[in-house]
Amino acid sequence: MVEHIHTPGDGRGRRDVWVNGHKIDGVVWADTRAGVVVFMPRPFRVHRRLRDQVYTRKLRGKVEVVLWRKQSNSA
Repeated sequence: MVEHIHTPGDGRGRRDVWVNGHKIDGVVWADTRAGVVVFMPRPFRVHRRLRDQVYTRKLRGKVEVVLWRKQSNSA
């Protein structure tokens, strides 16, 4: 497993992805070492040429990935 590559199905839990201090939703994958994030902007659209794929955008900058904390059920 490559520690600096983050994808939704990599089994490391839910995370928030931040690029240059802005939270990004709909992330397909993020590379913290290279500073690259690929995401699906909302509303989701079909790619013009590749009709079987969703349109994605690429952002570059300072990428931070923050793991969600587990909620405790104690009152």
